[in-house]
Amino acid sequence: MTKHALVFLSNGCEETEAVTAMDLLTRAGVKVTIASISDCREIECSRGVTILAQKTLSQVKNIDYDVVILPGGVKGAENFRECSALIDKLKQTHQKGNIVAAICASPAMVLQYHNLFPQAYMTGYPSTKGTIKLWKDDRVYFDEKNKIITSQGPATSMDFALKIIEVLLGRAKAAEVAQQLILPTGIDCYQ
Repeated sequence: MTKHALVFLSNGCEETEAVTAMDLLTRAGVKVTIASISDCREIECSRGVTILAQKTLSQVKNIDYDVVILPGGVKGAENFRECSALIDKLKQTHQKGNIVAAICASPAMVLQYHNLFPQAYMTGYPSTKGTIKLWKDDRVYFDEKNKIITSQGPATSMDFALKIIEVLLGRAKAAEVAQQLILPTGIDCYQ
């Protein structure tokens, strides 16, 4: 059965984190939908790269996904934080028992800020450590009980995407995708 992922974008989001998740999940056979949190599908990311989303939040708000993903970037995370429809979508995803995944500034600025997972252990961009109640120093962390995956930043994007693949499709599929990437020894735990 095909798994479905929803990657949200907003102006100012971190393009490396967004594109890496989209690319690796697609390589693994996950059906990826890219959605803007606004009515404008054209997103200018944190370094000026423009990405065209396939959908808008209003078009996906009532569709269930196996995982909903938030890239980071301070401005992008601020935009996510201020979008009440997005917060509702994250709550809905969690209530259905599906996975929420966030990286970089988003764990602190969105998930922790709205207290969406009060008992979840999370990681995030190192400077946000003081704002995350139950901090983990890991590059990527899966809190299995709360069904939340978090990661630290652009350089952990591959770890993040591979962990999402592992949780959705199993360790063997994550290892298969990791092998295609020719990662240096020590970068991933699938070698």
